[in-house]
Amino acid sequence: MGFTISVPLQDAEICILQWSGYILANDEILFQLNVSFYIYPQRDAIMINKSFSLILFVYLYSSFTFAKTIVSPEHQVNLVEVYSSQGCSSCPPAERWLGQFTNNPNLFTSFIPINFHVDYWDYLGWKDPYANAKFTKRQRSYSAFGHARTIATPGFIVNGKGWGGWFRGQVLPINNDKKVGQLTIDLKPNSNEDLSVADIKFDAIADLPNDARIHLAILAFDQKTSVSRGENSGKQLPHDFVVIGYKTEKAQQENNYLTAKLTLPNVENFQSPRKALVVWVSNGGDPSPIQAAGDWF
Repeated sequence: MGFTISVPLQDAEICILQWSGYILANDEILFQLNVSFYIYPQRDAIMINKSFSLILFVYLYSSFTFAKTIVSPEHQVNLVEVYSSQGCSSCPPAERWLGQFTNNPNLFTSFIPINFHVDYWDYLGWKDPYANAKFTKRQRSYSAFGHARTIATPGFIVNGKGWGGWFRGQVLPINNDKKVGQLTIDLKPNSNEDLSVADIKFDAIADLPNDARIHLAILAFDQKTSVSRGENSGKQLPHDFVVIGYKTEKAQQENNYLTAKLTLPNVENFQSPRKALVVWVSNGGDPSPIQAAGDWF
């Protein structure tokens, strides 16, 4: 990209000019643009005129940060949880089944798949990079509350209840008849201009939960891992909807709403061509979701 600018010649090796701007609507940030101009006088100068001005080619690096709002419908969006592991030889078919939902027209408005990798197969010789002890604890809590009979992989929980229909080739039992309220996620830039602060509000139709918690997860897609040990040794395993970042926090009650403010987890260690963000509400130690919302991120 060509750009013309006048700067003192001097002996500077590099000149950096920075600009930042916002586009606002109703006092809300819709668009933020940050631009840095990196100018190398000795390398990029084409002509020096009498006033020591330079006509330069510069390299334009820009970052775009959008404010984003995610709003659920009032009907209950079903959270479809799959518990899996790269150390489990029975899990790849379940992962492939899960991947078929990435382009489903009802994704995020009717149901949201989420792929939790547990860590209890890591002892077999292969450490799953997506596994987390928190996800193992979550799966076990479903059994402790009587919502699931077994703790195994692949394991399936649909809207807070254990589901074994996958093993029999059954259709996913999605039910959106129940109206529970609207869950809103406002994503805004932080002081470092990263889109990493989530203001969350749940407007419940029924009485508010007494001990509500807000959960937030970042999901990665189009993941591939070449496994060299364990039950899947020699295979390349694909993953979609896999959790790469997770946080939970006790919700606050404000003016008949449940609210929470969460900083998004750092997921820089995972490279993903596309991601999604999911938030859901639960009550107390019971992991069953009351409402969920999500979108591409």
